[in-house]
Amino acid sequence: MRGDVLLSAHFHLSLGLAVLPLHLPVRRGDRLVCSCGKIDCRQPAKHPIGKLVSRGLLDASKDRATIERWFSNTTYNIGIATGAVSGIVALDIDPRHDGHETLAALEDRHGTLPLTWRFLTGGGGEHILFRHPGDKIANSAGALGRGIDVRGDGGYIVAPPSTHICGRPYAISVDHHPDEVPLADLPEWLLDQLIGRKHGDAVGKPVRRNWCRHVAETHAEGQRNDAVARLAGHLLRARVDPRVCLMLIIAWNRLHCLPPLDDDEVVVTVRSIAAREIARREQRHAG
Repeated sequence: MRGDVLLSAHFHLSLGLAVLPLHLPVRRGDRLVCSCGKIDCRQPAKHPIGKLVSRGLLDASKDRATIERWFSNTTYNIGIATGAVSGIVALDIDPRHDGHETLAALEDRHGTLPLTWRFLTGGGGEHILFRHPGDKIANSAGALGRGIDVRGDGGYIVAPPSTHICGRPYAISVDHHPDEVPLADLPEWLLDQLIGRKHGDAVGKPVRRNWCRHVAETHAEGQRNDAVARLAGHLLRARVDPRVCLMLIIAWNRLHCLPPLDDDEVVVTVRSIAAREIARREQRHAG
């Protein structure tokens, strides 16, 4: 059942993520305990394996040979180092402390989060991943609200296909798989909170500047579909009418993608993202 650990570690590596081996649940009588052997372990099945990574997450690696050595013929859990080393920031949503309710309240206030990578945790929560902005992002617990932790520089998350101490697996969300959706930039309101800047301050405006650059740049083969998907998601989250969004992106594609994608391909991409965004809004209102 866990024979895909090495394959999964290589998949995370292919995304540019630095990984490390973590302890896993093992059965002791009628209960699952951490493989570290401590009955009262404070982070069961979530902490680094010291004999392999003596410096903990500082030893997280992108080296293929190291990954092979760690995960060949093992069932270790997998950790992903967050922050600049992997180019990601993660929101850790904990349902035990009303994390989903807090997230819903934040989205009602600031707008739906962009479509991006999401991992489902074995504890019933999720990790929502965003592109690291370049500014230092501190780790925090509850700073955004009850049940939401931030994993940034100097942090890590437990990654699929690890097993939670309760016995349930971590998994990649089907609708948010890295093979299907791009890694999104942090929304500006969220970035403002994470770096301690008041929302709307003029200093830097890194997210807005990134989008101006994205729209102005030329995108070659291998970049075009991702560029179209990201721009569509950005416009739709800003509540641009889907029909207007489609017309704008078709025109933009002809000018900024070399060679341009077929119009039909752009239509399929934009409609797919629009359908997801509409479904997300309806689900939010229904909840």
